[in-house]
Amino acid sequence: MLDRLTAPPISGFPILSLPGFNERKLQNGIRLLTLNSGEEAVTRLSVIWPAGLIDSGSPAAYSLTANMLTEGCDGITGKDVSDILESNGAWFKVFPSQHSTLLTLHSLNHTAPEVFPLVSKIISSPDFPEETLEALKKKNAAEKELATRKPSYQATLLAREALYGPGHPLASMVTPDDILAVTREDLVRLHSGILLANKPAVFLSGKITPEIEQILEEALYSIPFEESATGRIRRNILSVPDFKSSQTCRKEMPESLQTGIRIQIPTIERHHPDYEALRFTVVALGGYFGSRLMANIREDKGYTYGIGASLVPTLEGTNIVISCECDNRYTEAVVKEVNREISRMANEDMEPEEVETVRNILISNLAGILDSPFSISSFREQAESLNLTPDAYAVQFSEALSMTPGKIRETAARYLQSAPCVTALAGGKPG
Repeated sequence: MLDRLTAPPISGFPILSLPGFNERKLQNGIRLLTLNSGEEAVTRLSVIWPAGLIDSGSPAAYSLTANMLTEGCDGITGKDVSDILESNGAWFKVFPSQHSTLLTLHSLNHTAPEVFPLVSKIISSPDFPEETLEALKKKNAAEKELATRKPSYQATLLAREALYGPGHPLASMVTPDDILAVTREDLVRLHSGILLANKPAVFLSGKITPEIEQILEEALYSIPFEESATGRIRRNILSVPDFKSSQTCRKEMPESLQTGIRIQIPTIERHHPDYEALRFTVVALGGYFGSRLMANIREDKGYTYGIGASLVPTLEGTNIVISCECDNRYTEAVVKEVNREISRMANEDMEPEEVETVRNILISNLAGILDSPFSISSFREQAESLNLTPDAYAVQFSEALSMTPGKIRETAARYLQSAPCVTALAGGKPG
């Protein structure tokens, strides 16, 4: 008989590990990584090219290129593309990032013969119809115009300009005029220079059968990848200037009732041995709802609806970002409390209960990655984009298990309190 009165025992997680992918190189030179896992007859196809927005030289044009891929291909109209995907239970999206481009397709196994060849045509020969492009440009430009009025947007722009210098590609933000100036010829050039002139890594996860693999291979073989093509656009990792002293910058937005606050700290790169300790420390500072910044600045003092801290890794380096919006009256108080919390972390050992809370959050998040083959593949795809080794998951898990109050305090002192930072403020004057 089932005992509903006695609570089950509580224990910690066992040592978790990420399942391995079967990797092989196809005859056309493409790396195919497969993960056969799960009971449902569904698959996730991910195609990752080693070039993106920054490499394109025109982030506005390349973003439109990605958005326009499904608007018609090989004589099939955009409506027909949408109908084929929808009627076959498939979901398709392209995500361009700074130095990578990710195409993702979720589909049912029994519809793979219809949707995999369609994806091949989308990659090989998009039509980029002029009328659709003009409508999308106007829509995106209007959305960008609204975004530029937000204090958080302006604070982000200020911080980037302070860190990298005006005109640096990492400091540039796409403007409405940039979007409206894009031509169909730009899209054709970037499509051929990135998506056809670079061989991608391909991930296939889910309930994988030999038939599914065969259908995918045939679709991939039909794509005319050519790395020797004229106009090839390669990944180009940029040099960034040294940032040696802290500074505060402000943009006045007289009509705004809110101030966007962005504190940005250049820090260690993703492969540094202290990186996981820094991840733990930043999560404790502002990476979950009960974090120190949220408990103090939102819950106790009510200065803002939400505030967070995160690590943002890129191939150029990593930044610690602390950001929020608040009433103009509280701007200086918020910055003061952020610095107070950083100082407290750098000079006082965290209580064991708080350490355990953060540890459980990190380990629970890592455990959640193992819930499905799709989330496992997503983790590996991100590792691929950041040039991480397959043991990244195991390193995160072991570091989270072994973190101590002393290590957190030392990490906060070195990488938060002592490091130069930009404090960017964009908003109205206190009323």
